[in-house]
Amino acid sequence: MSSHKTENYRLHIWEPEDNFLREEFNGNFEALDASVRMVTGAYAGDGEAQRVIHLGLTPLAVLLVTQDGVIRSGSNTSYTYGGLALPQRPARTPDNKPAVEIVENGFRVGSRLQGNYIWTNWGADTYHYIAFY
Repeated sequence: MSSHKTENYRLHIWEPEDNFLREEFNGNFEALDASVRMVTGAYAGDGEAQRVIHLGLTPLAVLLVTQDGVIRSGSNTSYTYGGLALPQRPARTPDNKPAVEIVENGFRVGSRLQGNYIWTNWGADTYHYIAFY
């Protein structure tokens, strides 16, 4: 049996004199599998007013930027190209419109030209994201 466990995930740690138990290895694998995971990806904007990027799981957080790393730009910072979205807390434009929003099994983006511009699906850009589960 292991004589110690890690602080955060409570994974088994063995000393040289410890015996190995299959159940402890399996427990370690199960704890790692249940831990926070992430997926990365990219998509090309298509210019539609709204679009859902399907991930297969509902994320805990999504960070979205353009391929050149832009989140907000323009002389008056009214152009929103991405941001950090959390459940029920979308990334928003300066006039409080959702630019990136977590939805079931993915996240919603858009391309709107009203008020402050939302360009998280602008047809001339490629977007990179990290989604955490």
